[in-house]
Amino acid sequence: MLFEIRPNLEQSKVFDGLNLFLVEAMLAALERRPVDEAHLPAGLCAAIAGNEPTRTAVDALSAKLSALDQGQKQALGAALAARTDPCAFLSDRTVPLTAIPEAVFPALKSLAVHLFQRTAKLQGVEQACGECIDDHYARFRHGNAPGNGNVCCVCGTEYLAQVRADENDNEQWRGPYDHLLAKDLYPLYGVDPKNLLPICNTCNSKAKLAKDLVFKGGIRRLSFSPWTESASLQEIEVVVNDANDLFPRVVVNLRSADPDRQEKLATWDDVYEIKSRVEGEFKELGAKLAEDARAADDASFLQKLREVGFAKAQAQRLTPFNYWRARVYAAVIGMNPGSREALRQATTLTPQAIQDMEALFFQ
Repeated sequence: MLFEIRPNLEQSKVFDGLNLFLVEAMLAALERRPVDEAHLPAGLCAAIAGNEPTRTAVDALSAKLSALDQGQKQALGAALAARTDPCAFLSDRTVPLTAIPEAVFPALKSLAVHLFQRTAKLQGVEQACGECIDDHYARFRHGNAPGNGNVCCVCGTEYLAQVRADENDNEQWRGPYDHLLAKDLYPLYGVDPKNLLPICNTCNSKAKLAKDLVFKGGIRRLSFSPWTESASLQEIEVVVNDANDLFPRVVVNLRSADPDRQEKLATWDDVYEIKSRVEGEFKELGAKLAEDARAADDASFLQKLREVGFAKAQAQRLTPFNYWRARVYAAVIGMNPGSREALRQATTLTPQAIQDMEALFFQ
């Protein structure tokens, strides 16, 4: 996680309601009793029962749970009653994962996927919960606290979704919710609001894909718990390496003296490919500097780098890559003067480029 999730953000009422229903429906099946609606949103059970595909998926899971032996029922019931926060599995490898009996797993997965993809959008479910998913999404990406801005908190390199003029917050386009614990592997948490984090399309659909935050190669590993943890400024090192390349190259290092924090940094990079994406963005370092800090001499160059870097840092949650530009420009300031001067000269416009710009803007 690059940016800390701001506290006091209200979770999705839809996902919270569906998660409460899923756990209660499972406990009811294990204990051979009716679903207790006392702690569920009023009208939620009726909305679910009134939708045939959802009702069919619930009945299929209930049948599988009812068929378990008494020992399996007791073990699963105790795990459900504990209501462990799914993020606890990320930040502490000693927290045991809930064992789902093999006979139950397919039906649980089918229901969890259906609840997330279909049931959550039913009008009756939205009415019972008092909002739609887009309402929570709008709260999350609001610019002011407890909102987190429209830049992805995981990477800082992309908008959560583009914003359109003249549209209400809950009618804007919405990016994906990432299942921190993948719903295909951990279906018990398929609609748990603590397991669902708005992230950008690149993090979700290109970098993470089916990667597991909890295991790699069958070995349990540590990950950031995104609602409470993030990388610190000191744990992210950005340098400009000009030792072995024809042109200076931006390098990102993720380091911590704490072994657990180092492992979390490594998992963050492995799953979301942070280093590769940031270093790739700044392969054309000269072009980036020409956009923001073209200057006639070193003193002016340093002044522009400081001014622009500070402005980017102040607006890191407003525009993609602002955080990383601020860190890169600070690294350029720290270069030895000779290398920095060569880099400054690389930003100078050619006579043809100047002529082309004059033709575009002044004729």
